[in-house]
Amino acid sequence: MKNLKIANDVSLLVSKKTQATLLSLLLLLNFVIRIPSIPHEKGYDSFFIHTLANSITINGTCEWWINWLSVFGLYPYSYASAVPFMLSEIAQMTGLEMEKAILVYCIIAGLLGMFTSYLLAGQIYNDFKFKYIMSLFFSLAPGVMVFTTWEVSTRGLFIVLFPFFIYLLLRIDKTIKKYILLTICFVLLFATHHYAYFLIPVIVVYFSLNILKKVNIPHFKKNHLNYIFSFAIIALILVPFFERSLVESGSRYAWLIDALITNIRYTGPALILAFGGLVYLLQKKKSFNEIIFLSLLILFLPTIYSLTYGPYFLVLFIVFLASISFGNILNSLAIHKNKLFALFVISIIVFSVAFSSFYNHNRTGDSESYWYMPHETYTAGIWGKNYIPDNSYGLDTAFETGRLFAISEGHPITPSLGPGNLAYGFIDKNDIQYTKNSPFSKQYYFDGPYSSKGSTYSGRVEWLRQYGKNIEDLEEYTYFVEDKYYYKPIVNIIHSESNKIYDATRIALWEIDVERK
Repeated sequence: MKNLKIANDVSLLVSKKTQATLLSLLLLLNFVIRIPSIPHEKGYDSFFIHTLANSITINGTCEWWINWLSVFGLYPYSYASAVPFMLSEIAQMTGLEMEKAILVYCIIAGLLGMFTSYLLAGQIYNDFKFKYIMSLFFSLAPGVMVFTTWEVSTRGLFIVLFPFFIYLLLRIDKTIKKYILLTICFVLLFATHHYAYFLIPVIVVYFSLNILKKVNIPHFKKNHLNYIFSFAIIALILVPFFERSLVESGSRYAWLIDALITNIRYTGPALILAFGGLVYLLQKKKSFNEIIFLSLLILFLPTIYSLTYGPYFLVLFIVFLASISFGNILNSLAIHKNKLFALFVISIIVFSVAFSSFYNHNRTGDSESYWYMPHETYTAGIWGKNYIPDNSYGLDTAFETGRLFAISEGHPITPSLGPGNLAYGFIDKNDIQYTKNSPFSKQYYFDGPYSSKGSTYSGRVEWLRQYGKNIEDLEEYTYFVEDKYYYKPIVNIIHSESNKIYDATRIALWEIDVERK
């Protein structure tokens, strides 16, 4: 409690003018650090969302909507629709090409993350210092920046809006306005990413703790919570470890080490501070909002074993703990006023920003040259957009050609994932057969309430790429898009029986004329 009093005393020394200056500088930093150092959009899977946004702009409608569940990506051949619609709206309202619209969208999303984390922090501690620290660490965490710097992902919007949802939930007012905003935010997040399933346990924890708050349990003391929380943390880390229930392959020790490295990679050096924040939070007398946040952290702690999705979801909770720890460090600095200690504090901030900046503007590994779209691919896409007629369908080798498909705006239209194939006319919605999944089945939560029956178009296309025997097998296509670095056997037939109309180091475009053959 003494530390909290010191924190409040220190926060009073920060004038409104100083607060405005610091927030303005943080806003400027968030903007500058997201200015791209690469010539074009980055990522691979993100270009699929790019093509969905293109389809809305081209058709004027959302062609992958078959059922109302399609809005949320919970129906076969559908995808969560919020982000593609936002991108299409930005492109149409500004007149920018989609690649530039994605850049604008990502910068806005990054700045939004700064404000949502600031609001949430203020709901837990009404202290400018803590709000500022949490906003700094969250908005500049690599896991937030990766999807808010010229790489569009539905995960990115969910990550920056998730703090706002919890902020609304924790507000003490019980007005109709609060619940209307909560409902709107809930629906929007479900239309953004399937991470939204996590909102359900969040709501359950909130209302359950509110009920328990009113129940007077005999002989139960506040410090009992410390033992319960400590035991739960140890159990939720060790039980999956020893049972291998969440370890997908290989050594469980290596898996846990990889999980730790991955979380450091996407949270930043602040993760090291988080351990101090956790110990401090466990041993102190906790407010109701602290109990809720700590309960949510414990509930989602097992997601640390998910190397693909866990780090992005846990980043908010880890940053919260790190902000508590860093706030206590600042309290000590305010007391002792030691120059070396001040240098240490500054070093933590500078190192965190440098760490995020490095991973945001650089890549390591063998494929570092291709983590963003090369200018050659962009040029080939623009050529296709200008010279290949509308409504032309083509086959491709996949990989880099997916980027070209996005830039060319469907000149030619090439196969992609299920929703894209439906949106661009490869699949007739009247031919799709469905099966209903039980809420008690695993498919219900992975595929949605409905699944499609029979073989997929993507599967048939891949079979053609691998086992096509002659040019007549390609009669439904008029073009072929070749990624020379990504060989498929069908290329042999294309090379011998088609006309090359565009050639570059990596990309080649071929015209297929089955009738002439």
